[in-house]
Amino acid sequence: MVENLTFHQFIVFFLGFVRIATIVATVPIFGYYGVPVLVKAGLSFFITWVLYPLIDNGSFTIPIDFLPFVLMIMKEVMVGLIIGLATNFLFIGLQMSGELIGIDMGFGIVNIIDPMTGEQVSLIAQFQYIVALLLFIIFNGHHFLLNALRSSFIAAPLGTAHFSGLITAQIVRISADVFKIALQIGGPAIVVLFMTSFVMGIIARTVPQMNIFIVGFPLKISVGLAMVWVSLPLFGYVFEKLFNNFQESIIGIIQVMQ
Repeated sequence: MVENLTFHQFIVFFLGFVRIATIVATVPIFGYYGVPVLVKAGLSFFITWVLYPLIDNGSFTIPIDFLPFVLMIMKEVMVGLIIGLATNFLFIGLQMSGELIGIDMGFGIVNIIDPMTGEQVSLIAQFQYIVALLLFIIFNGHHFLLNALRSSFIAAPLGTAHFSGLITAQIVRISADVFKIALQIGGPAIVVLFMTSFVMGIIARTVPQMNIFIVGFPLKISVGLAMVWVSLPLFGYVFEKLFNNFQESIIGIIQVMQ
C-alpha cells in the first residue's frame, strides 16, 4: 500500500499531519509537557491516518511554487494554533483562579514548576489545574477534541481556511471569559479570605497587643485550604457548565474558518 502512495496523497497526508500535530501539541491532555514528543508525533500520525479519507476530499490542488506551498503549511499551523489556544483559555482561567486564591492565602512566594508549561505557578493553581484535567477526561473532553479535529477538516478543508475578523472577535471574547472563569471558580474562597482579612484588620485595631501577623498567617492558610476543599463540588459543577460553553465556542470558531 505504501508503494502505491502517490505524490498527491503524500502531500495531503503531510498537510493534514501538520494541522493535527499542531492541535495535539497545544491542547490539554495531549499537549501535556510531560508527554514525550515521539508519543505526540505517533498519536498525530495515527489520527491523520484514520482521518485521511475525510482529509482527502478530492478537490485539493497542490501549489506548484515553493512559496505558496510554504504559506499553505503556515495556514494549517495557524488553524491548529487557533483551536489549541481557544481550548487552553478554559484552563488558563482555572489557573488564574488558583493564583488569586494562593496569593490571598500567602502562597505568593510558594511556587512549583508546572509540567505543562515549564513555568512556576502557585500550589493552588496547580492543584486546580490537575483537578480540571481529571474532570476534562471524565466529561469526555478528549473525545470532543478528536471530534473537533474531524469537524475542522469538514468546515475548513486543506488550503481553504479563512482568517477573518470574526475569528479575532471570537478569540477576544473567549479570552475575556478567562477573568469570569477565575471569579466563578475562586469566588467562594476569595470572598471568605477577604472577610478573614477584614476581621483580622478589626482585631488588629481593637487589640493592638496581639501580633496579628503571627496569628493571621496560619489562619488564612487554614481557611483557604478549607474553602478549596469545601468548594470542590461547586468546582466540578461550574467546570461542567463552562466546558459545555467552551465546546460551543470552539465549534463556532471552526465554522467561522470556512
